[in-house]
Amino acid sequence: MSFLIAVHVNEGIVLASDRRTTYTNTQTCGDTIIQRIGIHTTNSTDKTFPCPNGAGISTCGDASLLGKPITGFIQDMIRSRIGDDCPVSSIPQVIIDYFNELPLVPDTHFIVAGYDKTESGKQQLLYKVRVKEKSIDQINTDSQGAFWDGETYTLTRLIQNVAIKTTDNNYLDLPFEDILWGYFTLQDAIDFARYAVETTIQTMRFKNVVETVGGSVDILVITPDEIKWLQKELLR
Repeated sequence: MSFLIAVHVNEGIVLASDRRTTYTNTQTCGDTIIQRIGIHTTNSTDKTFPCPNGAGISTCGDASLLGKPITGFIQDMIRSRIGDDCPVSSIPQVIIDYFNELPLVPDTHFIVAGYDKTESGKQQLLYKVRVKEKSIDQINTDSQGAFWDGETYTLTRLIQNVAIKTTDNNYLDLPFEDILWGYFTLQDAIDFARYAVETTIQTMRFKNVVETVGGSVDILVITPDEIKWLQKELLR
């Protein structure tokens, strides 16, 4: 799996993701099916991609397709179908069409972020796309906030309201300290995105789970005027 997050504020959108891919091997021996979870791991997988039209794409879910990493398919889709003049609002359907034309349709999710030109300026757009279900959900960006996908439990536990079970089997609510999304600047959005990915990585490291989130953190910043890498693991 993976961990992706999109933080949207008035100044722009921040996409962040980890770089780990964990592979599972399934073998059949007679009537017995043996599944080896996390048999191979790599920390060199691109999961966030800039597009020529100033949009950004992040992905999680199935990381291999037709015996190859899905990264190459995503890069081919961007090269062949997302040009400078492609509206951001068209990208979700482009993703669904591209992957559903392949012999095998992956169970992969995407976040699409960017700006479309309007008569009054530029409109901030954010989408969640599920390839196999052919579903497109537009995220309301009227209010500042964030959403995440992939291995979501770690971060969700940290920022949701929590109650503890008492000795008499009742529940006592702990004080709820909400996150002040409405006051976030672009720098706050960057800091929170980095915190979210790094916290997920470090928490999973110490828990009795397969560490499906790991490696370095890639951070892409999208504003109405530009798209740029703030943090990116490069080939060397």
